Amino acid sequence: MRPLLLLTDADRFPFAAPERAAAAAAGADLLSLDGHDPARIVAAGGGAAAAIFVYHATVDADLLDQLPQLRVVARCGSGYDKVDVEAAHARGVEVVYVPDYGTDDVADHTLALLLACARRVPSSDRALRAGRWLPYAQLGAMRRLRGATLGLLGFGRIARAAARRADAFGMELLVHDPGVDDVTLTRVGATRADDLNDLLERCDALSIHLPLTPSTQRLIGAPELAAMKPGALLVNTSRGEIVDEDALAAALAGGHLGGAGLDVFEVEPLPQDSPLIGLESAVVTPHSAAFSEQALAEVRSRALDDALRVLAGDQPRDPVPVPR
Repeated sequence: MRPLLLLTDADRFPFAAPERAAAAAAGADLLSLDGHDPARIVAAGGGAAAAIFVYHATVDADLLDQLPQLRVVARCGSGYDKVDVEAAHARGVEVVYVPDYGTDDVADHTLALLLACARRVPSSDRALRAGRWLPYAQLGAMRRLRGATLGLLGFGRIARAAARRADAFGMELLVHDPGVDDVTLTRVGATRADDLNDLLERCDALSIHLPLTPSTQRLIGAPELAAMKPGALLVNTSRGEIVDEDALAAALAGGHLGGAGLDVFEVEPLPQDSPLIGLESAVVTPHSAAFSEQALAEVRSRALDDALRVLAGDQPRDPVPVPR
């Protein structure tokens, strides 16, 4: 019997011709499903799906129980907080991912958001298109990156790539990540912050690079934002739930923070009634940091390759670590 591959969110992330050809060559049938509604996933693949490709879908124990033939969950991305890995393994389902997906792309986007905030690019663009040639006094404070301190909260692969880019702009690098050794910091010319408060108090711009866990959820709230320098900037390209958005909006509206560049949000898509929408000092993008053509092509092909390896009885190249 030919295995069935179920691609969710196909309306936004369709497989291209090379992936469709690879699936066919492996003797598999591909079913594309728009969106990621659990009921539609079950209706489309229940009882038949051998592999499911996940972008935004939540794969929990209940969904797994309704996909009895499932052998592999392929997370088309680097984060897997929406997949119950322990429940999958308990049911004999392998979970694979693309751990280094979009490293350069998200690092580029991090610096793009930082520059957009520091140089007031979006608000200047909007004003000019509306027929307003803003004088200095109405532009809002613009900042030079050279000599400014970039605080990096978390120092994994994306943060390190962002640090290399920031170093090229002449920024000082300050890191808070207890899991990173001094040799690594020295290699990139970064200094270790004593703790989170030290990082917040000393940085001119804060860039967040943490996974979403119970300990990081709303880690940056009103007290933490108040501890930052007046006029400081905040950039988040990791997970929206790490930042208390109401507190952030208040800090921006009150003028304590000079700007925020956000690619991720507590609720996605970002609701139109979010207080962030109406703030000129907030630069927002639709969780698109890793959406370069090159990155999307790579994440599709690697997720598919690993799923096909599992279905063929081989070991995957990038299995999600077994929960301890």
